[in-house]
Amino acid sequence: MLKKIIILIIPFLLTGCGSVNYNLNINKDLTVEEQVFMTATEEYFDIYYKNFPKTIVKNTYDDPETMKPLIDNNYQYELKTDNQQFPGILAKKKFNSLLEYTNKTVFKGQAFKNISTTTKDSLVTLKATDLLPYILDEDVDYYLISRLKITIKLPYIVTSNNADSVNEKTNTYTWKIDEKTKSKEINITFDKSKIYIYKNDLIKYISIFLICVLIILLITYFRKIIKKNKFNNQFND
Repeated sequence: MLKKIIILIIPFLLTGCGSVNYNLNINKDLTVEEQVFMTATEEYFDIYYKNFPKTIVKNTYDDPETMKPLIDNNYQYELKTDNQQFPGILAKKKFNSLLEYTNKTVFKGQAFKNISTTTKDSLVTLKATDLLPYILDEDVDYYLISRLKITIKLPYIVTSNNADSVNEKTNTYTWKIDEKTKSKEINITFDKSKIYIYKNDLIKYISIFLICVLIILLITYFRKIIKKNKFNNQFND
């Protein structure tokens, strides 16, 4: 069924030339926002797309039957052509919890066979395991992605992860996969009781606090001096 979904959404993914940016945003209330931009690689468009009528992609996405799988699963979607190097589709959905996300995301069983979440006290772990192989000459039940970038952004302190790169400023974790990747897992654990603060922001907040304390102390000191001078003047009079 999932293969049919992707066939309907983006036929050129099945050529093995799929390019996907998969973004997951975990909010403070532990709701999850999934946003997926699916298009094709430069090689695909250089070979195939330039020979197609310019309206072929738009006509595909304007067809309600074509987009039925996303509609049936309550996804919002839009065709992205403006300010894009190549046309593609942006699909997004908000889930009430991580558990709901792992059970109901329409993309489960595509790049990774399994997606799971576990909780122990305040620690929450999100995992994607069993990377599906990149095989062009077999009838597989998932779409083939040449380039997949997965990002997870969250407001909590991450206690462990196996990300390829980390943006400390935004607390965003990134994994990259291509057709040469033989094995890969997504593994991230965070503490839902501890809010993440970027260290530079922390220094800024501490500096602001110290400046405020210093100003209050100076104001208090000068008030005492003024009050003392007034008292002395009255006494001398």
